[in-house]
Amino acid sequence: MTSIFMIFTLATTALAKGAIECNFLEPTGPRRCSGAVGQPLIFHLTDTVNPDVMLKKDKKHMILKVKKHSVTVNEEYGSFTDGILKLGKATKRHSGDYLLEEFGSDGNLQKKINMQLQITASVSKPAVSQVCLSPDLMNVSCSSEGDAVEFTLTLDGHFLLQTEGRSPSQSSGTINHQTEDRCGVSSVTISLYGQLTGHLVCHVENNVSRDETVVRLTSCEEVSSFPVVTVAVTAGVVSLLLLVLLCLWIKHVRNQPRPTTVDEGNGEVEIIYSDVRVTRKPRA
Repeated sequence: MTSIFMIFTLATTALAKGAIECNFLEPTGPRRCSGAVGQPLIFHLTDTVNPDVMLKKDKKHMILKVKKHSVTVNEEYGSFTDGILKLGKATKRHSGDYLLEEFGSDGNLQKKINMQLQITASVSKPAVSQVCLSPDLMNVSCSSEGDAVEFTLTLDGHFLLQTEGRSPSQSSGTINHQTEDRCGVSSVTISLYGQLTGHLVCHVENNVSRDETVVRLTSCEEVSSFPVVTVAVTAGVVSLLLLVLLCLWIKHVRNQPRPTTVDEGNGEVEIIYSDVRVTRKPRA
């Protein structure tokens, strides 16, 4: 059975990224700070002139120590100047619980501040596909990279599906599945009436980013053979689709039987299993 692929060109929604600034200058107490992977990360630690301070991560990793004008900074972090620690571009490794202690000239503890930092991977431009299973049934899927991705699907402004905290809600259609595999790709699939048409919007977001893709649904009634796959593609989406294919290939390889060695006398014969696929070209 021959599958048909249709390609769309889409516009990308840009999301500006500023620096992540975590402020330890507030009164004593727990604090929270969050941002996206790749953003500049800045800690505002103290406004005291020539202070003695100590900054630890997760109660065991020494990040910064300043004592009697001697400054020691963890090599994975940046520079400390005028009470400000600049850590460069944030990674998920920077997430954790930070404890700042500031001491007076007499060596006594003057200030103690806790800061919880959460660095999140931004969502990617979503990839959208429409699969016509019959004239009366289609599946619409949306996939995106990132952490804690939430999906919203609408058709010509009418709400179809929304996921909140991995729990989907909907006004129409049937949800097939929502998954997040080891490659960090989340996806959601919904079954719809095959003769629906209109502009479908897949909106994705998390606590640090958002993006969306708009495609035109085609009526499955106009299709002469099934299944028919329609894919929305941009430069960013191409890499996402390749990642999904790579994950599927890795899973396929892991499920293949391992080579078996047969001993006959002093000789060994190695049996190697290979996977051969034949692709049928579309008729002219």
